[in-house]
Amino acid sequence: MGVATAVLGLTACSGATGDTPTPSDTTITSTVTATRSAKPTYVPPPATTVPPLPPNLKPPKGEKARLCPYIRSGKDMDPTTLPNVADIVGSRVVQTTVITTTKPVGCRFYFWGPYYAIADIVPKTFANPTDAHNAMVLTAEAGKQARGVHLLPGVDGVLFLTKFYGPDGLDWACAFAKGNVMVVVRTAHKADEQSVSAVDLAKAVAKKF
Repeated sequence: MGVATAVLGLTACSGATGDTPTPSDTTITSTVTATRSAKPTYVPPPATTVPPLPPNLKPPKGEKARLCPYIRSGKDMDPTTLPNVADIVGSRVVQTTVITTTKPVGCRFYFWGPYYAIADIVPKTFANPTDAHNAMVLTAEAGKQARGVHLLPGVDGVLFLTKFYGPDGLDWACAFAKGNVMVVVRTAHKADEQSVSAVDLAKAVAKKF
């Protein structure tokens, strides 16, 4: 899936990014490299888990029950043959909410069993592309096992572990920057499970930003 085997110089930058030469016997699909600025302008918020949302409860403050503008939900609430969250993550979706506290809005998708969140998409707008890129790198560095991934032509991201579904401890997430927007995609797949869902979901929504 284009997941990198390593990341070189995964740091925030004060200017542009670039590829770092690697030994001929090393294969790296994607790297995120730069020089750290003296005073990073962005501090990632503490990683948090998402509580379950049973169908009989109103979505929590900051979420509204509606379909996501970036991708279809899929089985069971929004069946489709188009790319959708249920197929990418491998879990049914019975509720979808729009996160209204972000700009642009985000999305969250809930499973049908114990009603826990199986994925979310959380964007944040910055003053310029450099700040968005720095935020992506700093967000990944705040997690564990960060490594670069290629998503779309001209769009690279960082795969990493962070909090999402409480019982898992840490789950796979993928952050990317496109223009002046940084997007974090989280999934309910823990460290010893597949990381490809986070990358595939990021690929599916990246073109929408």
